Amino acid sequence: MAIVSGKNDVTFKSAGFNLAGHLYTPEGFSESGSYPAIIYSPPFNQIKEMAGSHYGRHLAERGYVVLVFDHIGYGESEGDIKYFENGYTKVRTIWDAVSYMGTLPFVDRENMFGLGVCASGGYMALAAVTDKRMKAIASVVGMLSNKSSFFDTMDRDTIMGLLSMQNAARQKAYETGEVDYVDGLGYEGVHPSTLEPGTARAEGFDYYMTPRAGKETYPRFSYMSPAFMIMSQMLTDALAYAPVLYTPFIGITGTNAMSPGDTGPLTKAFFEQASDPKEMKLIEGATHVSLYDNQDHIAQAVEAMDAFFKKHGGAAAA
Repeated sequence: MAIVSGKNDVTFKSAGFNLAGHLYTPEGFSESGSYPAIIYSPPFNQIKEMAGSHYGRHLAERGYVVLVFDHIGYGESEGDIKYFENGYTKVRTIWDAVSYMGTLPFVDRENMFGLGVCASGGYMALAAVTDKRMKAIASVVGMLSNKSSFFDTMDRDTIMGLLSMQNAARQKAYETGEVDYVDGLGYEGVHPSTLEPGTARAEGFDYYMTPRAGKETYPRFSYMSPAFMIMSQMLTDALAYAPVLYTPFIGITGTNAMSPGDTGPLTKAFFEQASDPKEMKLIEGATHVSLYDNQDHIAQAVEAMDAFFKKHGGAAAA
């Protein structure tokens, strides 16, 4: 299939499954050319049509070929368990996405980069610890420390109770083949009037539970997750590997995402511990969720990572 300028439907393999992706290419794209490339990985449970479509378009306008795809079990991709936010699987799929991009004759292998948003900020960082085919990576409002989000904020009894339920759901799935699903975002039955305005939780509700980005707009999206999801999520902690990342890193977040409990402090903590070279960029006025679909905030984030990638890529990016 010929690749043209703009958005292209593509497929590639990971763990034996066919994964669906969109490949964004620059205006005037030619298959005989050579282009820097970016592998994009999304926030929790998102599909390729959501935040990734904005980043794909903005980055293609800056000359990149960008792969935005549905992870295993998400959207249009095949998978054995639907909407399973398994960090280990997603890291492996990022590696396979890098491999796929390396097979494309118009991709400059010396200028391949990674971008992870929210949960995938952590997955992309973990993937890059051992995958040096990506010359630099960026996180946007990255969930870079799941240990902090669970073990550092819950007492022992709470953790043990949570894990008991997760373990039981895993046992049932193994014995019966039936997967129980729960509301992974915790918004079911919640009325927006009960949420404190201006908080990350209220903003998340406005994004996922309304036509802004809910099922009315993205029918393949689901906030439902396997009831054993947290077992793997609790273990995927990128912060522990920050000192040995050894890959250039830029952490991007918003000035309005820096409150305790939001993701900005996780970006700051990762940045402080990460190996050099590294940069941190604060987008003025941006919140966690505004960096999913606010075009001005996304354009500023893309400008920062573009400059960083050009600084740390191969000779062709200079």
